[in-house]
Amino acid sequence: MKAVWLMMLLAGVAHAESPPADLPPADVVARALAAQPSVRAAQAEVRVAEAAHARLRAGEHEYAVNLSAQRRQVDAGRDVNEWSLGVERPWRLPGKADLDDRIGATGVDAARERVADARHEAARQLLERWYDVRRADLTAALWQRQVEGLRTARQAVATRAKRGDAAHLEVLQAEAALAEAEAEAAVAEARAQAARRRLAAHFPELPGPGPAEATPSAPVDPVAVWQGRVMDAHHELMVAVRELDQARLLAERAETERRPDPSLGLFLASEQGGDERVLGLTVSLPLPGPARAAEARGQAAVAEARAERVAATQRRVAAEIEAVWHEAASGVARWQRQADAARAVVRQAELATRAHDLGEYGLTETLLARRAALDATLAAEHARLDANQALARLWLDGHQLWPLEGESH
Repeated sequence: MKAVWLMMLLAGVAHAESPPADLPPADVVARALAAQPSVRAAQAEVRVAEAAHARLRAGEHEYAVNLSAQRRQVDAGRDVNEWSLGVERPWRLPGKADLDDRIGATGVDAARERVADARHEAARQLLERWYDVRRADLTAALWQRQVEGLRTARQAVATRAKRGDAAHLEVLQAEAALAEAEAEAAVAEARAQAARRRLAAHFPELPGPGPAEATPSAPVDPVAVWQGRVMDAHHELMVAVRELDQARLLAERAETERRPDPSLGLFLASEQGGDERVLGLTVSLPLPGPARAAEARGQAAVAEARAERVAATQRRVAAEIEAVWHEAASGVARWQRQADAARAVVRQAELATRAHDLGEYGLTETLLARRAALDATLAAEHARLDANQALARLWLDGHQLWPLEGESH
Protein backbone atom coordinates (compact mmCIF):
# COMPACT_ATOMS: atom_id res chain seq x y z
CA MET A 1 0.00 0.00 0.00
CA LYS A 2 2.89 2.36 0.77
CA ALA A 3 4.24 1.85 -2.76
CA VAL A 4 0.90 2.84 -4.23
CA TRP A 5 0.69 5.98 -2.18
CA LEU A 6 4.30 6.90 -2.81
CA MET A 7 3.32 6.98 -6.46
CA MET A 8 0.30 9.11 -5.65
CA LEU A 9 2.36 11.55 -3.59
CA LEU A 10 4.80 12.00 -6.44
CA ALA A 11 2.10 12.11 -9.13
CA GLY A 12 0.75 15.38 -10.43
CA VAL A 13 -1.24 16.60 -13.35
CA ALA A 14 1.02 16.86 -16.38
CA HIS A 15 1.28 20.21 -18.08
CA ALA A 16 1.67 18.75 -21.58
CA GLU A 17 -1.42 17.22 -23.06
CA SER A 18 -0.85 13.57 -23.86
CA PRO A 19 -2.85 10.32 -23.96
CA PRO A 20 -2.76 7.92 -21.00
CA ALA A 21 0.37 5.75 -20.71
CA ASP A 22 -1.46 2.58 -19.65
CA LEU A 23 -2.74 1.62 -23.12
CA PRO A 24 -1.72 -1.31 -25.34
CA PRO A 25 0.91 -0.72 -28.07
CA ALA A 26 -0.37 0.77 -31.31
CA ASP A 27 0.91 -2.08 -33.50
CA VAL A 28 -0.86 -4.69 -31.36
CA VAL A 29 -4.07 -2.64 -31.46
CA ALA A 30 -3.85 -2.37 -35.25
CA ARG A 31 -3.63 -6.15 -35.60
CA ALA A 32 -6.48 -6.71 -33.17
CA LEU A 33 -8.77 -4.25 -34.93
CA ALA A 34 -7.93 -5.59 -38.38
CA ALA A 35 -9.05 -9.06 -37.25
CA GLN A 36 -12.47 -7.90 -36.04
CA PRO A 37 -15.38 -9.50 -37.96
CA SER A 38 -17.21 -6.18 -38.11
CA VAL A 39 -14.20 -4.55 -39.78
CA ARG A 40 -13.81 -7.41 -42.26
CA ALA A 41 -17.51 -7.29 -43.07
CA ALA A 42 -17.23 -3.55 -43.79
CA GLN A 43 -14.22 -4.23 -46.01
CA ALA A 44 -16.30 -6.74 -47.97
CA GLU A 45 -18.96 -4.06 -48.39
CA VAL A 46 -16.32 -1.89 -50.05
CA ARG A 47 -15.88 -4.56 -52.70
CA VAL A 48 -19.65 -4.62 -53.13
CA ALA A 49 -19.65 -0.84 -53.65
CA GLU A 50 -16.75 -1.07 -56.11
CA ALA A 51 -18.66 -3.65 -58.12
CA ALA A 52 -21.74 -1.41 -58.07
CA HIS A 53 -19.56 1.49 -59.24
CA ALA A 54 -18.27 -0.61 -62.15
CA ARG A 55 -21.83 -1.55 -63.06
CA LEU A 56 -22.97 2.06 -63.04
CA ARG A 57 -19.98 3.16 -65.07
CA ALA A 58 -20.73 0.50 -67.68
CA GLY A 59 -24.42 1.27 -67.67
CA GLU A 60 -27.35 -1.08 -67.55
CA HIS A 61 -28.15 -0.76 -71.28
CA GLU A 62 -27.09 -3.82 -73.26
CA TYR A 63 -27.22 -4.90 -76.86
CA ALA A 64 -30.22 -6.98 -77.95
CA VAL A 65 -30.27 -9.24 -80.98
CA ASN A 66 -33.57 -9.76 -82.82
CA LEU A 67 -34.10 -12.61 -85.24
CA SER A 68 -37.34 -13.30 -87.05
CA ALA A 69 -38.33 -15.75 -89.77
CA GLN A 70 -41.52 -16.02 -91.81
CA ARG A 71 -43.03 -17.76 -94.84
CA ARG A 72 -44.97 -15.55 -97.24
CA GLN A 73 -47.75 -17.01 -99.40
CA VAL A 74 -48.20 -15.26 -102.73
CA ASP A 75 -51.55 -15.79 -104.48
CA ALA A 76 -50.27 -16.01 -108.00
CA GLY A 77 -46.88 -17.42 -107.31
CA ARG A 78 -44.76 -19.57 -105.14
CA ASP A 79 -44.41 -19.42 -101.38
CA VAL A 80 -41.20 -17.64 -100.23
CA ASN A 81 -39.13 -17.63 -97.04
CA GLU A 82 -38.19 -14.36 -95.45
CA TRP A 83 -36.10 -13.44 -92.42
CA SER A 84 -34.86 -10.42 -90.50
CA LEU A 85 -31.81 -9.98 -88.24
CA GLY A 86 -31.33 -6.90 -86.12
CA VAL A 87 -29.20 -5.47 -83.31
CA GLU A 88 -30.36 -2.62 -81.05
CA ARG A 89 -29.22 -0.92 -77.87
CA PRO A 90 -30.48 1.94 -75.70
CA TRP A 91 -28.04 4.84 -75.34
CA ARG A 92 -27.64 7.10 -72.31
CA LEU A 93 -28.21 10.72 -73.07
CA PRO A 94 -25.31 13.13 -72.48
CA GLY A 95 -24.65 13.80 -68.78
CA LYS A 96 -26.26 10.62 -67.48
CA ALA A 97 -23.09 8.53 -67.67
CA ASP A 98 -21.14 11.14 -65.71
CA LEU A 99 -23.84 11.20 -63.03
CA ASP A 100 -23.82 7.40 -62.80
CA ASP A 101 -20.04 7.42 -62.40
CA ARG A 102 -20.22 10.01 -59.63
CA ILE A 103 -23.01 8.09 -57.87
CA GLY A 104 -20.90 4.93 -57.89
CA ALA A 105 -17.77 6.74 -56.72
CA THR A 106 -19.68 8.34 -53.84
CA GLY A 107 -20.98 4.92 -52.84
CA VAL A 108 -17.41 3.60 -52.70
CA ASP A 109 -16.36 6.58 -50.56
CA ALA A 110 -19.24 5.91 -48.16
CA ALA A 111 -18.29 2.22 -47.93
CA ARG A 112 -14.70 3.11 -47.11
CA GLU A 113 -15.87 5.48 -44.41
CA ARG A 114 -17.93 2.61 -42.98
CA VAL A 115 -14.76 0.53 -42.73
CA ALA A 116 -13.08 3.28 -40.75
CA ASP A 117 -16.22 3.70 -38.63
CA ALA A 118 -16.29 -0.05 -37.89
CA ARG A 119 -12.63 0.09 -36.89
CA HIS A 120 -13.33 3.11 -34.69
CA GLU A 121 -16.25 1.40 -32.97
CA ALA A 122 -14.10 -1.70 -32.38
CA ALA A 123 -11.42 0.53 -30.85
CA ARG A 124 -14.01 1.99 -28.47
CA GLN A 125 -14.99 -1.53 -27.40
CA LEU A 126 -11.32 -2.38 -26.95
CA LEU A 127 -10.85 0.60 -24.63
CA GLU A 128 -13.86 -0.41 -22.55
CA ARG A 129 -12.73 -4.04 -22.19
CA TRP A 130 -9.14 -2.97 -21.55
CA TYR A 131 -10.02 -0.69 -18.65
CA ASP A 132 -12.49 -3.23 -17.28
CA VAL A 133 -9.52 -5.57 -16.87
CA ARG A 134 -7.37 -2.84 -15.35
CA ARG A 135 -10.03 -1.99 -12.77
CA ALA A 136 -10.64 -5.64 -11.91
CA ASP A 137 -6.92 -6.41 -11.65
CA LEU A 138 -6.31 -3.39 -9.45
CA THR A 139 -9.20 -4.31 -7.15
CA ALA A 140 -7.91 -7.88 -6.83
CA ALA A 141 -4.37 -6.68 -6.12
CA LEU A 142 -5.47 -4.24 -3.40
CA TRP A 143 -7.63 -6.87 -1.71
CA GLN A 144 -4.73 -9.32 -1.82
CA ARG A 145 -2.52 -6.69 -0.21
CA GLN A 146 -5.18 -6.22 2.46
CA VAL A 147 -5.17 -9.96 3.09
CA GLU A 148 -1.41 -9.97 3.52
CA GLY A 149 -1.54 -7.08 5.95
CA LEU A 150 -4.29 -8.72 8.00
CA ARG A 151 -2.35 -11.98 8.13
CA THR A 152 0.57 -10.11 9.60
CA ALA A 153 -1.76 -8.37 12.06
CA ARG A 154 -3.39 -11.66 13.09
CA GLN A 155 0.04 -13.22 13.70
CA ALA A 156 1.06 -10.24 15.81
CA VAL A 157 -2.14 -10.38 17.85
CA ALA A 158 -1.78 -14.14 18.34
CA THR A 159 1.81 -13.67 19.57
CA ARG A 160 0.72 -10.96 21.99
CA ALA A 161 -2.14 -13.14 23.23
CA LYS A 162 0.30 -15.94 24.03
CA ARG A 163 2.33 -13.50 26.10
CA GLY A 164 -0.82 -12.34 27.82
CA ASP A 165 -0.64 -8.86 26.31
CA ALA A 166 -3.85 -9.25 24.29
CA ALA A 167 -7.26 -10.76 24.91
CA HIS A 168 -8.44 -13.86 23.08
CA LEU A 169 -11.31 -11.73 21.70
CA GLU A 170 -8.80 -9.69 19.71
CA VAL A 171 -7.50 -12.90 18.12
CA LEU A 172 -11.03 -13.78 17.07
CA GLN A 173 -11.52 -10.26 15.69
CA ALA A 174 -8.30 -10.49 13.68
CA GLU A 175 -9.25 -13.91 12.31
CA ALA A 176 -12.76 -12.70 11.34
CA ALA A 177 -11.33 -9.65 9.56
CA LEU A 178 -8.85 -11.88 7.74
CA ALA A 179 -11.55 -14.34 6.68
CA GLU A 180 -13.72 -11.52 5.35
CA ALA A 181 -10.79 -10.06 3.42
CA GLU A 182 -9.90 -13.46 1.96
CA ALA A 183 -13.48 -13.89 0.76
CA GLU A 184 -13.47 -10.44 -0.83
CA ALA A 185 -10.10 -11.14 -2.42
CA ALA A 186 -11.41 -14.40 -3.90
CA VAL A 187 -14.42 -12.58 -5.38
CA ALA A 188 -12.18 -9.82 -6.76
CA GLU A 189 -9.82 -12.37 -8.33
CA ALA A 190 -12.75 -14.19 -9.94
CA ARG A 191 -14.00 -10.92 -11.42
CA ALA A 192 -10.53 -10.12 -12.70
CA GLN A 193 -10.29 -13.49 -14.42
CA ALA A 194 -13.76 -13.01 -15.95
CA ALA A 195 -12.77 -9.57 -17.26
CA ARG A 196 -9.64 -11.02 -18.85
CA ARG A 197 -11.66 -13.78 -20.48
CA ARG A 198 -14.07 -11.21 -21.93
CA LEU A 199 -11.16 -9.22 -23.33
CA ALA A 200 -9.61 -12.36 -24.84
CA ALA A 201 -12.96 -13.44 -26.31
CA HIS A 202 -13.48 -10.14 -28.15
CA PHE A 203 -9.83 -9.39 -28.94
CA PRO A 204 -7.84 -12.65 -28.90
CA GLU A 205 -4.87 -10.95 -30.58
CA LEU A 206 -4.51 -8.56 -27.63
CA PRO A 207 -2.42 -9.61 -24.61
CA GLY A 208 -3.80 -8.81 -21.18
CA PRO A 209 -2.75 -5.54 -19.54
CA GLY A 210 0.36 -5.59 -17.42
CA PRO A 211 0.85 -3.53 -14.26
CA ALA A 212 0.78 0.19 -14.97
CA GLU A 213 0.06 3.22 -12.81
CA ALA A 214 -0.35 5.99 -15.36
CA THR A 215 -1.19 9.45 -14.09
CA PRO A 216 -4.14 11.20 -15.78
CA SER A 217 -3.24 14.33 -17.73
CA ALA A 218 -6.05 16.87 -17.93
CA PRO A 219 -7.06 18.17 -21.37
CA VAL A 220 -5.26 21.40 -22.17
CA ASP A 221 -7.10 22.40 -25.36
CA PRO A 222 -10.63 23.73 -24.85
CA VAL A 223 -13.68 21.71 -25.79
CA ALA A 224 -14.22 23.72 -28.99
CA VAL A 225 -10.81 22.63 -30.31
CA TRP A 226 -11.60 18.99 -29.60
CA GLN A 227 -15.01 19.35 -31.22
CA GLY A 228 -13.32 20.63 -34.36
CA ARG A 229 -10.92 17.71 -34.40
CA VAL A 230 -13.67 15.18 -33.99
CA MET A 231 -16.06 16.78 -36.47
CA ASP A 232 -13.34 16.88 -39.12
CA ALA A 233 -12.65 13.16 -38.87
CA HIS A 234 -15.79 11.55 -37.42
CA HIS A 235 -16.52 8.59 -39.67
CA GLU A 236 -20.19 8.20 -38.80
CA LEU A 237 -20.67 11.83 -39.73
CA MET A 238 -18.64 11.34 -42.90
CA VAL A 239 -20.80 8.36 -43.83
CA ALA A 240 -23.90 10.53 -43.43
CA VAL A 241 -22.33 13.25 -45.58
CA ARG A 242 -21.38 10.75 -48.30
CA GLU A 243 -24.89 9.32 -48.25
CA LEU A 244 -26.29 12.84 -48.59
CA ASP A 245 -24.01 13.49 -51.57
CA GLN A 246 -25.16 10.26 -53.16
CA ALA A 247 -28.82 11.03 -52.48
CA ARG A 248 -28.48 14.41 -54.16
CA LEU A 249 -26.83 12.81 -57.17
CA LEU A 250 -29.57 10.19 -57.31
CA ALA A 251 -32.18 12.95 -57.21
CA GLU A 252 -30.44 14.70 -60.07
CA ARG A 253 -30.20 11.40 -61.93
CA ALA A 254 -33.90 10.70 -61.42
CA GLU A 255 -34.68 14.12 -62.85
CA THR A 256 -32.67 13.31 -65.97
CA GLU A 257 -34.71 10.12 -66.39
CA ARG A 258 -37.70 12.29 -67.24
CA ARG A 259 -35.93 12.51 -70.59
CA PRO A 260 -35.95 8.83 -71.67
CA ASP A 261 -32.99 7.21 -73.37
CA PRO A 262 -33.51 6.38 -77.04
CA SER A 263 -32.84 2.94 -78.48
CA LEU A 264 -30.94 2.69 -81.76
CA GLY A 265 -30.91 -0.41 -83.93
CA LEU A 266 -29.62 -1.78 -87.17
CA PHE A 267 -31.34 -4.57 -89.06
CA LEU A 268 -30.87 -6.67 -92.18
CA ALA A 269 -33.83 -8.38 -93.84
CA SER A 270 -34.31 -10.82 -96.68
CA GLU A 271 -37.67 -10.69 -98.50
CA GLN A 272 -39.26 -12.31 -101.50
CA GLY A 273 -37.14 -15.40 -101.04
CA GLY A 274 -33.95 -13.44 -101.20
CA ASP A 275 -34.85 -11.33 -104.21
CA GLU A 276 -34.96 -8.25 -101.98
CA ARG A 277 -32.39 -7.21 -99.38
CA VAL A 278 -33.23 -4.56 -96.84
CA LEU A 279 -30.74 -2.71 -94.59
CA GLY A 280 -32.39 -0.37 -92.15
CA LEU A 281 -32.01 1.72 -89.00
CA THR A 282 -34.52 1.82 -86.16
CA VAL A 283 -35.05 4.42 -83.46
CA SER A 284 -37.41 4.01 -80.53
CA LEU A 285 -38.13 6.43 -77.72
CA PRO A 286 -40.21 5.64 -74.60
CA LEU A 287 -42.93 8.11 -73.82
CA PRO A 288 -42.41 9.32 -70.23
CA GLY A 289 -45.30 8.86 -67.86
CA PRO A 290 -46.13 10.03 -64.33
CA ALA A 291 -43.97 7.27 -62.77
CA ARG A 292 -40.78 9.05 -63.78
CA ALA A 293 -41.91 12.32 -62.23
CA ALA A 294 -42.92 10.52 -59.05
CA GLU A 295 -39.51 8.83 -58.90
CA ALA A 296 -37.80 12.22 -59.21
CA ARG A 297 -39.93 13.67 -56.40
CA GLY A 298 -39.20 10.65 -54.22
CA GLN A 299 -35.43 10.90 -54.69
CA ALA A 300 -35.57 14.63 -53.91
CA ALA A 301 -37.38 13.82 -50.66
CA VAL A 302 -34.73 11.20 -49.81
CA ALA A 303 -32.04 13.86 -50.25
CA GLU A 304 -33.92 16.21 -47.93
CA ALA A 305 -34.17 13.46 -45.31
CA ARG A 306 -30.45 12.72 -45.61
CA ALA A 307 -29.65 16.40 -45.12
CA GLU A 308 -31.64 16.44 -41.89
CA ARG A 309 -29.85 13.27 -40.80
CA VAL A 310 -26.49 14.97 -41.35
CA ALA A 311 -27.63 17.92 -39.23
CA ALA A 312 -28.83 15.59 -36.47
CA THR A 313 -25.56 13.64 -36.55
CA GLN A 314 -23.55 16.85 -36.32
CA ARG A 315 -25.48 17.95 -33.24
CA ARG A 316 -25.18 14.55 -31.59
CA VAL A 317 -21.45 14.26 -32.28
CA ALA A 318 -20.81 17.76 -30.96
CA ALA A 319 -22.78 16.96 -27.79
CA GLU A 320 -21.00 13.63 -27.34
CA ILE A 321 -17.51 15.07 -27.62
CA GLU A 322 -18.44 17.88 -25.23
CA ALA A 323 -19.65 15.29 -22.71
CA VAL A 324 -16.47 13.22 -23.13
CA TRP A 325 -14.28 16.30 -22.74
CA HIS A 326 -16.04 17.33 -19.53
CA GLU A 327 -15.91 13.75 -18.27
CA ALA A 328 -12.15 13.66 -18.84
CA ALA A 329 -11.53 17.08 -17.27
CA SER A 330 -13.78 16.47 -14.26
CA GLY A 331 -12.41 12.94 -13.94
CA VAL A 332 -8.89 14.23 -13.42
CA ALA A 333 -10.12 16.74 -10.84
CA ARG A 334 -12.17 14.05 -9.10
CA TRP A 335 -9.15 11.74 -8.99
CA GLN A 336 -7.04 14.50 -7.43
CA ARG A 337 -9.60 15.14 -4.70
CA GLN A 338 -10.04 11.44 -3.92
CA ALA A 339 -6.29 10.90 -3.97
CA ASP A 340 -5.84 13.70 -1.43
CA ALA A 341 -8.57 12.23 0.77
CA ALA A 342 -7.14 8.74 0.46
CA ARG A 343 -3.67 9.89 1.49
CA ALA A 344 -5.12 11.27 4.70
CA VAL A 345 -7.09 8.10 5.42
CA VAL A 346 -4.07 5.87 4.70
CA ARG A 347 -1.91 7.99 6.98
CA GLN A 348 -4.52 7.65 9.71
CA ALA A 349 -4.55 3.86 9.25
CA GLU A 350 -0.76 3.72 9.49
CA LEU A 351 -0.81 5.73 12.72
CA ALA A 352 -3.59 3.54 14.13
CA THR A 353 -1.57 0.40 13.35
CA ARG A 354 1.52 1.83 15.00
CA ALA A 355 -0.49 2.89 18.05
CA HIS A 356 -2.02 -0.59 18.30
CA ASP A 357 1.42 -2.17 18.15
CA LEU A 358 2.39 0.03 21.11
CA GLY A 359 -0.76 -0.95 22.96
CA GLU A 360 -2.22 2.53 22.74
CA TYR A 361 -5.12 1.76 20.35
CA GLY A 362 -7.79 -0.91 20.22
CA LEU A 363 -7.87 -3.60 17.55
CA THR A 364 -11.44 -2.79 16.53
CA GLU A 365 -10.55 0.80 15.73
CA THR A 366 -7.39 -0.32 13.94
CA LEU A 367 -9.28 -2.77 11.74
CA LEU A 368 -11.85 -0.12 10.89
CA ALA A 369 -9.06 2.29 9.97
CA ARG A 370 -7.47 -0.36 7.72
CA ARG A 371 -10.77 -0.99 5.95
CA ALA A 372 -11.38 2.74 5.51
CA ALA A 373 -7.91 3.07 3.99
CA LEU A 374 -8.65 0.23 1.56
CA ASP A 375 -11.98 1.75 0.53
CA ALA A 376 -10.40 5.16 0.02
CA THR A 377 -7.55 3.66 -2.00
CA LEU A 378 -9.97 1.70 -4.18
CA ALA A 379 -12.05 4.83 -4.79
CA ALA A 380 -9.00 6.90 -5.71
CA GLU A 381 -7.50 4.25 -7.99
CA HIS A 382 -10.80 3.64 -9.74
CA ALA A 383 -11.15 7.39 -10.22
CA ARG A 384 -7.68 7.43 -11.77
CA LEU A 385 -8.59 4.65 -14.21
CA ASP A 386 -11.94 6.28 -15.00
CA ALA A 387 -10.12 9.52 -15.84
CA ASN A 388 -7.61 7.67 -18.01
CA GLN A 389 -10.39 5.88 -19.86
CA ALA A 390 -12.23 9.15 -20.53
CA LEU A 391 -9.00 10.74 -21.74
CA ALA A 392 -8.28 7.77 -24.00
CA ARG A 393 -11.81 8.01 -25.44
CA LEU A 394 -11.26 11.72 -26.06
CA TRP A 395 -8.00 11.05 -27.91
CA LEU A 396 -9.52 8.16 -29.83
CA ASP A 397 -12.52 10.19 -31.02
CA GLY A 398 -10.12 13.00 -31.97
CA HIS A 399 -8.13 10.49 -34.07
CA GLN A 400 -4.92 11.20 -32.17
CA LEU A 401 -4.60 8.04 -30.11
CA TRP A 402 -3.69 5.26 -32.54
CA PRO A 403 -2.77 5.35 -36.24
CA LEU A 404 -5.80 3.34 -37.30
CA GLU A 405 -4.83 1.73 -40.59
CA GLY A 406 -7.19 2.25 -43.51
CA GLU A 407 -8.84 5.49 -42.33
CA SER A 408 -10.15 7.77 -45.03
CA HIS A 409 -9.42 11.48 -44.71
